Amino acid sequence: MIGKKLALCFAVCFTISFVFFQQSLESIATMLSFGYIFEQHHAAPWGVLLLCFIWLWLKREEVLQGMRTESYSPVFIVLGLVLLAFSLLMPTAGDFLVFQLLLAWLAVFIIFFGKGMLIPAILLGIYGFSISFPVIVEKFAEFPYSKTIILPATWILRWLGYPLESQGQWISFLSSSGEPISVLIKAACAGPATMGVFIAIFALMMLDIPLPRRKAGYVFIFGVVGTWVQSFIRLIILLLVGYYHGEAALWTAHYWTIYILFPLWYLIFLYVYFYVYNSHSAL
Repeated sequence: MIGKKLALCFAVCFTISFVFFQQSLESIATMLSFGYIFEQHHAAPWGVLLLCFIWLWLKREEVLQGMRTESYSPVFIVLGLVLLAFSLLMPTAGDFLVFQLLLAWLAVFIIFFGKGMLIPAILLGIYGFSISFPVIVEKFAEFPYSKTIILPATWILRWLGYPLESQGQWISFLSSSGEPISVLIKAACAGPATMGVFIAIFALMMLDIPLPRRKAGYVFIFGVVGTWVQSFIRLIILLLVGYYHGEAALWTAHYWTIYILFPLWYLIFLYVYFYVYNSHSAL
């Protein structure tokens, strides 16, 4: 019975996708290209989405158990229809196109399987947070968030003897070859995207291997500080690359350093997380 319902659910999802989201599907296909992800935009949202699907697979037994407990409940049917209407009406762009499509699929899933929606809904919420956090920061805290990284970076480099000038969100300097370089340090440069990714991944880990509340708080604070530090180190590296090798090299480093620094930092965080978890389990 559940197999037939699942097949019907998939059929409805695909029908809705091609009827209402055809243009979005074309845009999403473009967003999956290598050039779009690695040269124009951040790969972080796709990484979080992939992890959410992995967690969904790992939690498939719990999802299936929920899918078997209730069938076509009026409450869940109404909830599903409301979410479906919201997904069709919400204005979207960029990474939110994927969220909009997945929200429509979740709405259909809720109509068919009711209580089975809990884990998929949590995972979609985590993905939604990871793409919303940088947008919220850039909209409501653009200047102060960027200054959290501009001020310490310029102070340290000046202390080391590098001739930097800072005005507002701009950092200006002459490279070692005499090339004038000015860069605008927006909130995005201070790492809200990586911070959103870190918080999302932390939430996923807490779903699977939860820490005690107090220790989770300490580990979370450590992770937030560490994520900020890796963004700070990245800015230092970019400015030094610009000083010694010129503006073109600075922008090349800008595209690729995040894919080196964040994985290295997260390996450190994973070690700390599992160390704390294993220490608690051994008690």
